[in-house]
Amino acid sequence: MDLGLKDKVAWVSAASQGLGKACALALALEGCKVVMAARKEDVLRAAAEEVRGRSGSDVLAIPCDLVRGEEIDRLARLALERFGTVHAVVTNVGHPRMGSFEELSDDDWRTGFESVLMPAVRLCRLALPSMQRQRWGRIVHVTSVAVKEPGSPYLVSSVFRAGVAALAKSMSREFGPSGILVNTVCPGPFRTPLGAELARRSAQQSGRSLEEVEAETARATALGRIGEAAELAAAVAFLCSEKASDVTGQAIAVDGGMVRSLY
Repeated sequence: MDLGLKDKVAWVSAASQGLGKACALALALEGCKVVMAARKEDVLRAAAEEVRGRSGSDVLAIPCDLVRGEEIDRLARLALERFGTVHAVVTNVGHPRMGSFEELSDDDWRTGFESVLMPAVRLCRLALPSMQRQRWGRIVHVTSVAVKEPGSPYLVSSVFRAGVAALAKSMSREFGPSGILVNTVCPGPFRTPLGAELARRSAQQSGRSLEEVEAETARATALGRIGEAAELAAAVAFLCSEKASDVTGQAIAVDGGMVRSLY
């Protein structure tokens, strides 16, 4: 299937590894020119070189700390100087502090706001003028199944990623007439560096082996397995494409059937 993405320009944040890197690769393989952003410059440049080599697409790596508004401004400026416009934005951020309500401080909540919600707001704000001029745009926010099943120890993540989903829903109504589609994907368990780290923490805290924790996680899904990053990336690439022209304002779980709710 031709997704109609050849020569489109896509920005992907937190793209040096895991789900972000997989999204960048999926879009590059579809012919997108891709801007990859992440904090660690050496890891980012290695990831960009891999994506460039595997896809043959034009890839620009820009180091960026998404907590810093001035660095997001720089990201947008350099990306627009290079490519002139942007057609798709995939927002992906790091994982905030875990803990129960009683364990979380004011600083933890402030950090969650600045590191989860505000990067999405800022990236959208900077991409919208180009999208409005060309009357075509796609914004996909990578969040978490915590949007659909909130709770401890992912409380900060649940609250602010749900805020990102609310942002997407609101923007879909406001900018739909301009041809700009805004959606959220809610990943479940995936084999990524973050997924491995969360499993390691759970094993350490519970006194179980890593294999036991991973097996329990797999059993919680309808498919009985942990997903691969490329599977999430395929859904994101579709939502960024011409083929998704009637899909907007949705929060779509990509979780192997882990979430049991209807919606």
